Amino acid sequence: MKNTIKTLRKGVLASFLALSGIWVSSCQEEELKIDSNEIQNVKMAAGDNVNLSNPGFESSWSGWDDTDPSALSSDSHSGSKSAKITGSSGKFEQSVSVSAHTNYTLSAYILEHGTIGVQVGSSDFNDGGDYNDWTQVTLSFNSGSSTSVTIYGKYNGGTGRFDDFVLTEGSGSGGSGGTNGKLSISSVSASTNDGNVPANTLDGNLGTRWSANGSGQYITYDLGSSKSISSMKITWYKGDQRNSYFKIRAGASTSTLSDVYNAQSSGSSGNTTSLETYDFDAINARYVRITGFGNSSNSWNSVTEAEIWGTTGGSGGDITPPGSVSGLSATTGNGQVSLSWTNPSDSDFDHVSISYNGGSTTSTSGSKTITGLTNGTSYTFTVVAYDNSGNASSSKSVSATPQGSGGGSADVPSDLMANCNQWKITYPDGSEDKTLCGEDNNEFYFVSANQDAIVFRVPIRSNNGSTPNSDYIRSELRERKEDGSADIYWTTTGQHVVYSKQAITHLPINKDHLVATQIHGNKSDGIDDAMVLRLEGSHLFLSFNGGQLRSDLTIKTNYTLGTQHEVIFEIINGKHYCYYSEDGNLANAYNSGNASSYLVKDGGNDYVMDIDYDETYFKIGNYTQSNPDREGSDTDDPDNYGEVYVYDFWVSHN
Repeated sequence: MKNTIKTLRKGVLASFLALSGIWVSSCQEEELKIDSNEIQNVKMAAGDNVNLSNPGFESSWSGWDDTDPSALSSDSHSGSKSAKITGSSGKFEQSVSVSAHTNYTLSAYILEHGTIGVQVGSSDFNDGGDYNDWTQVTLSFNSGSSTSVTIYGKYNGGTGRFDDFVLTEGSGSGGSGGTNGKLSISSVSASTNDGNVPANTLDGNLGTRWSANGSGQYITYDLGSSKSISSMKITWYKGDQRNSYFKIRAGASTSTLSDVYNAQSSGSSGNTTSLETYDFDAINARYVRITGFGNSSNSWNSVTEAEIWGTTGGSGGDITPPGSVSGLSATTGNGQVSLSWTNPSDSDFDHVSISYNGGSTTSTSGSKTITGLTNGTSYTFTVVAYDNSGNASSSKSVSATPQGSGGGSADVPSDLMANCNQWKITYPDGSEDKTLCGEDNNEFYFVSANQDAIVFRVPIRSNNGSTPNSDYIRSELRERKEDGSADIYWTTTGQHVVYSKQAITHLPINKDHLVATQIHGNKSDGIDDAMVLRLEGSHLFLSFNGGQLRSDLTIKTNYTLGTQHEVIFEIINGKHYCYYSEDGNLANAYNSGNASSYLVKDGGNDYVMDIDYDETYFKIGNYTQSNPDREGSDTDDPDNYGEVYVYDFWVSHN
């Protein structure tokens, strides 16, 4: 292309050009004429932001190439929009011009599941995870010989939202490097155990261990954020008597792990009960997994202690630990313990790690409910705070013993219904049952082990049916007339209320979306799923016919599966209200006229939508938003299902 001459006002740019070392060839009156190639050769100052197109998605997908399943969301970190990825092939990317052999830092905010990254030639740099609140994720890289890189956001095990990308020249991975040392481990989990739990591998005690029987069992360590790792040290149980066969895998997420050390055939040394060191090429990773393939004596996999080593920080790096959490307390429930605390005030605080006899987890907020516990068993919960450099605080602990509520006495689901004539059910195979009084338990609709809840289970199978006019699968009750003579339809005039005390306990593997409790309206008028309680990953929100009636309204972004909650949907002459509670007091408060503190509000209004329509009815149970096409190769996996427990429910019309 022929070089062009840029005409610029000399009063604006003269000083800039002088500082940049550009010779001004001529000046005529009020104009300066500069060769455009010289403009392009002006170097960006370190610390300057690189120009990105539409970094906050306010102009929809302009500047980005997106791959479905992708969408725009109104749940944003700033502005009014963010990018949303809902499936394993979902991704968006943008090519950006950079300077060669230069350090850069890429950051973006992520809500729930997500990975951000940059492709530099054949090298890929990425980081991500699962975040309960909007969290800024940052990674550094050097451009090498490349003058163009591709930044991206992609799926990381569940629905995620992305916002406010920033690319800055400076920092990066090509500078002072760091020192090699033992890295802090945020949490540990395992595929299974025999009572010797995964947390034992981090307790410094050679008398404890993690154990699991069977080829392919694994233990996974979470570093809390992406780190440069280059070796792992492992003490094997009975390591001086037998060889343990294993692989070490690492990656930015548990779904993108790759082999870094393979001893599946060679095994451990077989001659020591001390730490054995396994070196490998340095890799940036957050998660490190040991996958076991038995040992030379039997099929058991047993690790006594484990350490991960890598770069602990560069020149001047932060080595100061954050303060400890304070005010740690525990409240027991039926099979669960709710922890609360106050996070340290350090400006670089990142998250806390919670370990207990049975597992571990993380949190960024000041509370966490641990479910799936055994009633009558004492648990000790140890909480450690981490900063964004990976430094760990001293620990704080609290003990608690969950207690059952005594259970119920129901034998069949209708024992838990106020009026079993008033409901019919649609099963995952698409069939309906309108005679539920005395109906026996079946695999989709049954009484819980404690005999206090109806369980609505929806397995994802290749022989699933579907409801007419829907691609998804359900085990769900639909309201009928009180005498059961016909389906009921009403209008939004008057007062109409549905109450449900329930818990969402399981989600599908890939498309982890589920609806529990619905108001359904006239589909021909564009109403359809007028207002529903919907869970996507850990994001619990109200949806209004998929955003066609109004935008989604978040209830909480960190719902924990198994958390029992109460929800009330109320319509009064077209105004739609929602009440939500996890403290068990909503029903009593509503019946006594004191439930206003439980209202889900949007701005200054107590109601969330004002619209009139007809052909209306309530639905209770489980409408799983997935199917075999969405689940792919995980279809027919016995662990691939949606599930809801409903403890109590009722409707009223006035």
